[in-house]
Amino acid sequence: MGYEASARYYDLFGEKPDIAYYTALGKKYGTAVELGVGTARVALELARSGVQVWGIDTSENMLKEARSKIAHAPQAVRERITLLRADMTDFHLPHPVPFMYIPSSGLSHCITPADQSACVSCIYDQLEPGGLLAFDLILPAQSYSSALTQAGIKKYQGKTIVRWIANQADFSQKILYTTLIFQEYTDNVLTRQIMEHSTVGLIYEEDLLSLLEKTGFRIESLSGDFDGSPVVRDVLIVKTRKPKSF
Repeated sequence: MGYEASARYYDLFGEKPDIAYYTALGKKYGTAVELGVGTARVALELARSGVQVWGIDTSENMLKEARSKIAHAPQAVRERITLLRADMTDFHLPHPVPFMYIPSSGLSHCITPADQSACVSCIYDQLEPGGLLAFDLILPAQSYSSALTQAGIKKYQGKTIVRWIANQADFSQKILYTTLIFQEYTDNVLTRQIMEHSTVGLIYEEDLLSLLEKTGFRIESLSGDFDGSPVVRDVLIVKTRKPKSF
């Protein structure tokens, strides 16, 4: 995945309209597990709203950024967040939970169908009966540009950060390879450059729904944005539930 050496820049370019959506669901259930917690961009907002959050990520660099942010939060907020370094395909919680979520198309970091199945099964096994899984997924495009393209300019600690992106898709294997370049400028002089390489799975809607149903989930809603639009284009917002035991 990307944002290893460049984890400090993630929040600069990670703005998404998802926080209110996941926070509302978290408040409904009181306890949540975030898979792919990253820098705790979303988890911190849930904790500030009174939700007890477990944050799981495999990247130590991202978790380092998360810990730094959490350390600056009020004590009550800090006490509501527990970070765990683990793979989203094989994690273990002390007890079942009522709600899990995966923001930022995090399921795509499970590259192969086997990884995706392992992740969904692990979630299913550790949800309470009747528990909810919610996530967003960027759907595969028909084509991708391999040309290096500028993808944002941000200010950071008095410096200017320029991000560049190039993509290469292998549609036969349903994999997307991405190159990320971050250039750091001080007084218009390039002082640092970081190159990252990311590999994610291209997950199609029909494959995803088949996997969820095969695992035992019941689809509760599908939408094209966080406001509930029924029109699905580039992004799919999913709510799916583990059936209650009888």
